[in-house]
Order: sequence, then structure tokens, then C-alpha cells
Amino acid sequence: MISGVIIDDEPMARNLLQDYCKRIPEVKILAEFSNGVTALDFLKREKVDLIFLDIQMPDLTGLDLIKIVDGRSRIILTTAFPDYALDGFELDVIDYLLKPFDFTRFLKAFNKASNLLKSNSKDDTTSDYLFIKDGRDLMKITYKDLLYIKGAGDYVNFCLEHKNIMTLMTMKELESELPQNMFVRIHQSFIVNKDWIQRVSGDKVEIAGQFIPISRTYKKSFSEFIGRK
Repeated sequence: MISGVIIDDEPMARNLLQDYCKRIPEVKILAEFSNGVTALDFLKREKVDLIFLDIQMPDLTGLDLIKIVDGRSRIILTTAFPDYALDGFELDVIDYLLKPFDFTRFLKAFNKASNLLKSNSKDDTTSDYLFIKDGRDLMKITYKDLLYIKGAGDYVNFCLEHKNIMTLMTMKELESELPQNMFVRIHQSFIVNKDWIQRVSGDKVEIAGQFIPISRTYKKSFSEFIGRK
């Protein structure tokens, strides 16, 4: 479970973040605050994994709060002002959500935070899944059950053993979130789970009876993996 706090001086913004977080079983919001000063006292007393933080707030700005927290919690910035993006990334925030943002964009930021928190955790059992949007629902995809992924423009198709799920996401975004020891890209449109590969035949791999092409661009990196195996 990932513990979170929302800090924003706008009630509507806090309500939206609460709604988004309630759709993700993995996150538990411990508290919300309308200003950084009140939040700071809470953060000194409680362990918080992730902070959803507005920048422009009275008394204490979000950027000032980040410097005080000093790495004890991970930060996702939420703001209506794009001019602060560089400042935020220089302070090592996980992502920068420009208001108004939809749930798909929020979920992308959360998955980045989740993967980073898992990689820093000693408990490796929490790092074996990904949440994706399926229509109005949120689906938990366990990596070991994912055979391969097929890209189609701004969408990707998650191919499981008994069903497929298509969601709005690019292959580039997804590739950075997947565990590199399990998944390998073999084509501009395909990422495969190494554990499900049954056969390599010429310029194709076979997974669950499906033959998936290996492109020239990715043939060398894939061959190196096969050689290591």
C-alpha cells in the first residue's frame, strides 16, 4: 500500500485528486491540506510515501515545501502554471501534472511513482503488477500473466492468456514502466514477455500459438538476450 497526502489550496483540485486516488486500490490518502504550513506539521510526524503537491499556495509554496521535506517523500506536482516545470524537475519530482489533467494522465504519473517506490523497497513482492485504464474501470495487470503487448498508434493492447485489454497509452510510455528483466521489445509495435516465448523461428517468436515479428531495429538486442540465456 502506498500512503499519500494531498496539498492544494483549491477545494475542487483536492476533491478531484481524492476521486482519482479512490479508483486505485494501491493508494491510501492519509490526509489533505489547504496549505503547506499545516501539512508540514503532519509530514514531520507521519511517514508518507507520496505527496500530490500544488505549487502556488499562500505562506509556503510547494517548491519551498519540497526543499524542507528534502527527499523524505516522493512528489508529484499539480499546478496550473507550466513555468515551474524546470524548477520542479531540478528538485527531483516524479512528475508534473498541468491542470486541468484527466485520469489517464494522472494514472501515468501514479504508475511512475509506484514503480519508483517499489524499486526502492526491500519487499520485491509488491513490484509484480501494473494498473491500466479499461474504459471507466481500472484493471490490475500482473506481469507474469501478460504474454505480449501490441502497439496501435496512441493505444496499446495488453494480450493476456484469456483476454485482451486495450488502453490509451503509447509504447514509449509503457516501455519505461515495465521490468526490464522480464520484457523485451522486438518490434516497433511489439513488446514480449520473455517467460512466454515458446520458440524463436527466423525473424519471428512464437507465444501461445501466435507468431510475432522481430524487426531489424531490435534484432541485435533480442539476439544478445537469447545469447545470454
